[in-house]
Amino acid sequence: MSFSLEEKTFIIESYFRNAEKINNVWSYSTHKCFEEFRVEFPMRVVDYTQFIECLTRSVKLFRETGSLKRKVGSGPPLKRTADVVNAAQEIMDNEPQTSLRQLSRQMQLSVSTCRDILKTDLHLYPYRISVVPELLPPDLPKRLQFCEWFRNVLENNEVVLNKCFFTDEAWFHMTGYVNSQNMRIWSSTNPHVFVETSLHPQKIGVWSAFSGRKVIGPIFFDGNINGIRYRTDILHPFLEQLHDDELSEGYFQQDGATPHSTRETLNLLQEFYDDRIISRNSNIPWPPRSCDLTPCDFFLWPYIKNRIFTRPVQNMDDLKERITASINHLNNSPEILQNVVTGMKKRINLCYNEQGGPVQHLI
Repeated sequence: MSFSLEEKTFIIESYFRNAEKINNVWSYSTHKCFEEFRVEFPMRVVDYTQFIECLTRSVKLFRETGSLKRKVGSGPPLKRTADVVNAAQEIMDNEPQTSLRQLSRQMQLSVSTCRDILKTDLHLYPYRISVVPELLPPDLPKRLQFCEWFRNVLENNEVVLNKCFFTDEAWFHMTGYVNSQNMRIWSSTNPHVFVETSLHPQKIGVWSAFSGRKVIGPIFFDGNINGIRYRTDILHPFLEQLHDDELSEGYFQQDGATPHSTRETLNLLQEFYDDRIISRNSNIPWPPRSCDLTPCDFFLWPYIKNRIFTRPVQNMDDLKERITASINHLNNSPEILQNVVTGMKKRINLCYNEQGGPVQHLI
C-alpha cells in the first residue's frame, strides 16, 4: 500500500503533534496518529500494520533529512526525458484508464519510472471510482435554501450542533462493500466517475443518529421499514435516550424516505421537537440527494466500514458486534465528533458558495 506525499505529511504532523514529554522523555502515540489519519481521510481503506510501517519509514527519513523526499542518489538514475514524458502524456490523454503496468509494457520502462512520470512530471493522480447520487436541477435551490438556514442558525448559536441529531439508515453486507481499490483513472483533476453495483443478499440494516456530542445507535433492522416499524422500532428507542436540552433546543434531521415523512411520523416527532424537524413535509425541508451534507453519509458509514472490514466477517453476530464496537469507539472519542462537525460546517459553506452545487470535489 503506497501513501501520497499529502498523506505522509499529515502522518508526520500528527505523530509529533500528539507527542508528550514525560520525565524529560518524549512519548509518541501511534494509535492517536492512526485515528487522526482515518478522520482526515475517511474514504481511505488503511491496514494498521502497513500504516505503522509507513509511519516508521517516514519518521526515520524526516529525522535524517528534514524532508519526506528520497535522499539524493538513493535510487537509480531516472530515464524521464522530455520525449518519454510527452509519449506518456499522449497515451494517458487517449486512454486515461491505462494502468501503470500497461503503461510500463507500452513504454518499456519500469513501473516505478512510469509512476514518477505520471505523478512528478505530468501531475496526474489515480482516482477511485465513486458511487454518488446525481443532483437534479431542482435540487440546487433547495440545497442553497437549507445552507442559508443552517448558516443563520449557527450564527446565533455555535454549539447547537452538539444537540442536533442527523440520522440515516445503511445496509451492511457480510462481504463488505464495492471494491474499487484496483481500478483507477489517471487525471490532473478528479473525474468523479461512478458505477452502479448490485446489492448482496446477506445484509443487516443499521440506523444511527449523529451529533457533535454523541452517536445514538446502532439500531438494527431486517427487511423493509414502513412507517409503523420506523416509529416503533427506531424512533421510540432513540427518543428515550435524549437529554432534556437535546429535546428543548436541538434539531432532528432525516431524509425524505416515505416512512420518515408520513403524517403519523411527523406528528410523533413534533411532540418532542415542535417545529425543529429537518425533513420532507416539515417547516425545515431537507434537500433531496444531499448525502454530501449529512455526517452519517460523508463520515459515519465509511468510517465504520473501514474499521469492520479489515478482516473477513465470520457471521451476522460478528458483523453486529463490530458495528456496535465502532460506534462505541466514536462515543469515547469526542475530538473525532467535533472534527466531523467542523467538516460539516465547511461543507455547508462550500455548498452555499457553489449556489447549492456539489461539494465533494472541493473537499
